[in-house]
Amino acid sequence: MLGLSELKQTKVYQEAKQEGLTEGRQEGLEEGELKAKLTAIPRMLQFGLSLEQIAQLQDLPVDVVQHTSHLFHKQNVAAFVELLHHQRSLFSPQDLAELAFLIQPLPDKIEDLSCAIAQWCKQEGHAAQLMAWRQIRSGLLSAMVEKLLGRNSDTQETPSVSVNKAMVQNAIESGESFE
Repeated sequence: MLGLSELKQTKVYQEAKQEGLTEGRQEGLEEGELKAKLTAIPRMLQFGLSLEQIAQLQDLPVDVVQHTSHLFHKQNVAAFVELLHHQRSLFSPQDLAELAFLIQPLPDKIEDLSCAIAQWCKQEGHAAQLMAWRQIRSGLLSAMVEKLLGRNSDTQETPSVSVNKAMVQNAIESGESFE
């Protein structure tokens, strides 16, 4: 009977070990590639690429890009609501009035709200808000990608509540969170 050390020296064991390592590496590479593709989607959206263009460039199904895009916009809005709540001192009364005026005529569509918030943050004089918003979003983006990959992220939760225009308006007016 072979002992463990002798078994590890056999050709069959070595080949099986190498095959398992090769398969594991391949799966890891594929997962890493998918993670990179999913992480790139929000950036590509910010550059104005369409969902179809992103799907083609990333070699992903359009529905995956569309789902990721929707989650990204949802997280943008959720992060901004949290910014309004937790870092209210970053906003002057004039900032809040501008935001209320900006959000009021928009439809209750998460993509429109997200884009309007992004445009406001990128305006001159809003560098502090932009930096703080990006910091909140980066944690949410990591959690979103982990969720899309089918893993649970212990570091940050993705927003489970559906954010909407009324929540943004409420956060602008009163600073209340959606939690």
